[in-house]
Amino acid sequence: MLAVAALTLATLTFTNVTYWLINATLPPAMKYAGGDVNVAGGRYVKVSYYFDQEKGYNITRISVVGFTGDPVNYTDVIRVCNRQDFPITAKLQYKGVVSGNYHSYVHSFYVYWNGTNSGVGVIGGTTYSQSDPVTIPAGGCRTAAVYILIKPDLPEAARDGRTVLATYQVDIAMSPT
Repeated sequence: MLAVAALTLATLTFTNVTYWLINATLPPAMKYAGGDVNVAGGRYVKVSYYFDQEKGYNITRISVVGFTGDPVNYTDVIRVCNRQDFPITAKLQYKGVVSGNYHSYVHSFYVYWNGTNSGVGVIGGTTYSQSDPVTIPAGGCRTAAVYILIKPDLPEAARDGRTVLATYQVDIAMSPT
């Protein structure tokens, strides 16, 4: 009797066919270099883009110069612009140090939405992982800023303005509202 019941249950198979059609277009929001790339002929802030073949991502590379012992606040580094006809919500997400032999000399690295105190990064020994969400209206933009402080005891060899002290990953997560 059990064998018949098992055979009966084994024959009850339901198949529900689904087709997943994949289309592509530009993202609903785009990142653009902010006005700080024009300060001092672009010597302190640079924004560039590249494609990561391994992960399949478009990566925005932002390079900022800090000054040992002096806090630096760049207020218009990158703009996130909504290309849609409806609002979107955006959050900054701190993923951490990617590389850098001198990251221990970076006392503060804090990326935040300009006009708010909400951001991500490290200040002293405190890590801020996710910002509050901001709404970007249809056709509008929000500006991301960065605060950095380099410890004054950074070795002389790394004070040339070209040596990368650390590379941090900060993602911008966006969704329709």
